[in-house]
Amino acid sequence: MAINTFDLDRDVTTAAVISKTNYEITSPTAAQNRSVAAFVMEATSTGFLVNSQGTTTTTPLSSAFRNISNYFFSSSAANAIPVAQNNVTTSGIARVVTIGRETTDDAILSGSVTATFSFGTAQNKVIVDVPETTVSGSVGQKGDLVEAAQTTNIVGTVFYDSGTLVFHGGDSSRDTNFLDAATSGFQFGTGATANTIAINNLQFTSLNLIKRSMFFTRAFNKEFNYTNNPTAITNAVDGSVSSNLTGNPTTFITTVGLYNDNNELLAVAKTSPPVRKDFSTEKIFNIRLQY
Repeated sequence: MAINTFDLDRDVTTAAVISKTNYEITSPTAAQNRSVAAFVMEATSTGFLVNSQGTTTTTPLSSAFRNISNYFFSSSAANAIPVAQNNVTTSGIARVVTIGRETTDDAILSGSVTATFSFGTAQNKVIVDVPETTVSGSVGQKGDLVEAAQTTNIVGTVFYDSGTLVFHGGDSSRDTNFLDAATSGFQFGTGATANTIAINNLQFTSLNLIKRSMFFTRAFNKEFNYTNNPTAITNAVDGSVSSNLTGNPTTFITTVGLYNDNNELLAVAKTSPPVRKDFSTEKIFNIRLQY
């Protein structure tokens, strides 16, 4: 084994690949398969609310409320968040949808969210997202969630970078009120049921960022031509090798390892087939590391 030091300006290149995937969630099973969760959060926990699978929740709703209140809305009040349509009035209840992410770089594509709700027996209430034109604050890009038939009716906020939709508003006269504490639950499913809010359909496009680094490892003509196998050494003092390996030495490179500055092995690449190396040849290996 021999080690060469990388020239970061010459030997390493980096790139990022973004893939887009469309999803449609129409049932609790589909939500579970895609790690999409829907829940109610309240400043004070109550027992009658249900989770996305339609069963009574035992999760402390107040802890989720404080988390979202403080992080997404920078609220100093532990028991209130702004109402979506005015950002002045506050509420002690909201409903949330979270999209599972494989990495912290995953996100929702802005402008891709469409959801159909049933508010009790009022069906086919379509909600879409309207992205903000600028990014402000530590939560990254966000947008309004509005009623498609009446875009001035703002019902919530979508935080694209974290895959979180917070429904904290809505016009009661248009049967789009997500703040109704008397309405039980927030769950995925088709149809309409009295005194419930059901997510009949949720569509969005997921952005998956894959980072890729390419390391160009070079074996010049005078390098890597001798074996490192200790059985080839005939004199351990001066490091001489067996005479039958000195006339026209040839090696076969089978493995390339990437080490950090502390000589700790970080990644291993195998060649297929083994690569022949001698004094008359030079080799370049392109190692692609994806993460």
